[in-house]
Amino acid sequence: MLAIFTHTPVWVWLLLILLIYLGVTQSRDRQVSKNKAFILPIVMIVFSLHGVISSFGGAFDSLLFWSVSFIATLLIGVLIFPSQQTRFDESIQCYFIKGSWRPLFLILGIFTIKYTVGVMEGMQSSFLTMSSVVDGLSLLYGVFSGVFAARSVRLWRLSRPTQAYSSP
Repeated sequence: MLAIFTHTPVWVWLLLILLIYLGVTQSRDRQVSKNKAFILPIVMIVFSLHGVISSFGGAFDSLLFWSVSFIATLLIGVLIFPSQQTRFDESIQCYFIKGSWRPLFLILGIFTIKYTVGVMEGMQSSFLTMSSVVDGLSLLYGVFSGVFAARSVRLWRLSRPTQAYSSP
């Protein structure tokens, strides 16, 4: 194990520190501008999809498993789970978001999968030639991304202007 950690490039540990910092900032109640609220989810979705493409070569099966789990998790998150204790102030175009540790765990989940796959690639592990392992990892990447996407959709819904409809 020690050899794995000592052969990990320094930039990976710096990235982990940055990701932990971002996750910890999500644990506190905060005011976030409308545009900035979507940066972290987009970055994490791209990071996750990049993990599938860079590790598994963008194979059809891995992209399919990522996509299906992404869409399923997105739909479940939006349709079943209630929105966070978040409100949107139209006058200043800001969200008031209640802190949660959930984003940190999601960020660490994506990082852990990507790190584990990187270690397996470095060790030329035969596990990465097994379709069930590749499909399972792609599925996990998609689930984590779907949670971020569902949160973003719920935020976007809060910022839509409500209109009263009258029948003609």
